[in-house]
Amino acid sequence: GTKQFIVVDGKEGKRYDGMLASGPIFSPDSKRIAYGAETGTKQVIVVDGKEGKQYDGILRASGPLFSPDSKRVAYGAETGTKQFIVVDGKEGKQYDGIGAVPLFSPDSKRVAYGVVASTKQFVVVDGKEGKQYDGIATPGPIFSPDSKHLAYAIVSGSKSFVIVDGKEGKRYNGIINFGGGRIVFDSADSLHYLALKGTGIYLVQENIKR
Repeated sequence: GTKQFIVVDGKEGKRYDGMLASGPIFSPDSKRIAYGAETGTKQVIVVDGKEGKQYDGILRASGPLFSPDSKRVAYGAETGTKQFIVVDGKEGKQYDGIGAVPLFSPDSKRVAYGVVASTKQFVVVDGKEGKQYDGIATPGPIFSPDSKHLAYAIVSGSKSFVIVDGKEGKRYNGIINFGGGRIVFDSADSLHYLALKGTGIYLVQENIKR
């Protein structure tokens, strides 16, 4: 059968049955490369020419992703009906689904992602599970510039609110996350977002207490 392979700087990589649409990607420092490949009925992530573990599938929307310092790699994978995130070759806990793509903090030390468990969703940060809610608003969690804080918007029943470091904010009819609306850290200790309340749109600014 026909084989496919990646050519980097004129050098041919290993031949595979197919290449996944999620790659190839270069690291921020342009020195490393990662891509997904098919081998028989399995799929695998290849980083710098080295194959990771073979899985039933590599999640298309969840990597591979390099950390800002180019030293770490994360991606989503599935085995049977369960999905999980692989960071530095180590598999995380298995869930019904991965909701938000993995995110490295600016200092590359922390990892956060959204998870689907039955009918609920929650965020996992540094391996710790957050409280379960009806839904996590896209684009998912965001770290502060100093990597110390994590914020994301969730949906709970008919209300939406922003969670910062596990603490629930004021409830609104909705948090705007389209057309330029998103959670933005203005500094390490402050953020803002647009919220719906009644018929109005409000700019909400929050200061994070240390």
